[in-house]
Amino acid sequence: MESQRSKSGEVATLKELKREFEPYSGLILDLDGVIWVGERPIAEALEAVKKLRTLGKKMLFVTNNSTRSRRDYEKRLRDLGLEVDINEIMNSGYATALLLKERYGGGRTYVVGEKGLVEELEGQGLQVISREECWDNGADFVVVGMDRGFNYWKIATAMRAIRQGALFIATNADKTFPSEKGLLPGAGTMVAAISTASGKKPDIIVGKPNVHIFEIALKKMNLRKEEVLVIG
Repeated sequence: MESQRSKSGEVATLKELKREFEPYSGLILDLDGVIWVGERPIAEALEAVKKLRTLGKKMLFVTNNSTRSRRDYEKRLRDLGLEVDINEIMNSGYATALLLKERYGGGRTYVVGEKGLVEELEGQGLQVISREECWDNGADFVVVGMDRGFNYWKIATAMRAIRQGALFIATNADKTFPSEKGLLPGAGTMVAAISTASGKKPDIIVGKPNVHIFEIALKKMNLRKEEVLVIG
């Protein structure tokens, strides 16, 4: 969070932060690379966020990472000393779930992704189906996010459903993401593989920098885009 530092390299004072953020009613903060890198928290960023809290700004933590649920992120942020509410957290999985619920009313969903994504989809009433059920009966949606268990049969099942007419939804298209070990492959690599196999680009890419997640975030914050500063 470079904008939070004074010329001396220290975290800006409360007075400096107040002056810098005066034009904004709300802040959207990324997590990966802003609040932490992999499992390593960024101490200066945590201190800056605590100070920003005292200014009374609306705050929303937004991440493209769908592997963890919002509840997981809430616990992690609290463990780092930040007083946050689950309603102040939005990941691409939750944004995807809201979009599918509000735009299409839900439906049968085959997921290429991890537990956190499934939890968010089911939390909004979407019916998550197994690979076998999808193979036999198809799906309304194929939702693709970061999946560290990605394999050939997940590609084949997603390809089959998409070719049969399922909407192809990507939580995000990040090619890589930062970790303590350096850059690692992101959800975009899974999306690209399924796109290549199915011969179809995603119908919707929800996460940053695409407009969908920001529209959902602004609606949740009840603010106009001119009133919000995005950090990260």
